[in-house]
Amino acid sequence: MEFYTIKEAIRTGSRLRLSLAEGEYVVEPHVLGRNRRGKILLRAWQLSSPRRDRTHWKVFDLDTIAHAVETGDHFAKPRPGYKPDDPDMTGGVIESV
Repeated sequence: MEFYTIKEAIRTGSRLRLSLAEGEYVVEPHVLGRNRRGKILLRAWQLSSPRRDRTHWKVFDLDTIAHAVETGDHFAKPRPGYKPDDPDMTGGVIESV
């Protein structure tokens, strides 16, 4: 189940490959939480995307993630701009770096 894979990746600092309808993303997951409506979200630092756009922070709706696997690579610390009290997670944080 993607939820537990993502939660464990945050806990261990593992990079993930996420499969969505539009393609694959490689990310460093930082925060798993809920918005005020209870939707589960992932805040991650995007390393690559289907559109090959620049790296940046991105929020993913877990309902759109078809598959999540650890890449085998790790990250040591939060990226610049990381906010432990993520404003999108108004329904509560489940796991964070």
